[in-house]
Amino acid sequence: MIVVRRASPDDAALLGDHRAQVLYEHGEHEPQAVTAQIRVWTAWMRGALAREAYVGFIAFDDELVAGSASLLVHEAVPRPGYAGANDGRVHSVYVIPAMRRRGVARMLMAALLAYARTSDVMRLTLHPTSMSRALYATMGFETLDEMGLYFGP
Repeated sequence: MIVVRRASPDDAALLGDHRAQVLYEHGEHEPQAVTAQIRVWTAWMRGALAREAYVGFIAFDDELVAGSASLLVHEAVPRPGYAGANDGRVHSVYVIPAMRRRGVARMLMAALLAYARTSDVMRLTLHPTSMSRALYATMGFETLDEMGLYFGP
């Protein structure tokens, strides 16, 4: 039976590793650069989880970690008609390969959405993979009209 719980700062290393797994699978970055970044993510996540600027959820199948998902919460300009003043960015939804296609990602996202709906979040955004796009669409996510610009590394 899959159980989802909220992550604590003590889970930062696991969330950092899962973020790396997502990036390894995407193949957009050199594996060595991703591996080197795990320490940085872990330290940052520990502090961000403590102050609730980063909210994580971990799925377990008995004692086995099945996956995780996180939400970056950041201050935003209030919008007309919304009580909240934060936006959320879904980060690093990761399910270990042996647990895929069993509803783990959906359960993680349900926990994340429940949190977002009861907090000060006005909007959620995410960057889906081609494999995950259909799942997010069934949960109400739609394509937005944003653009972006990266400033080097």
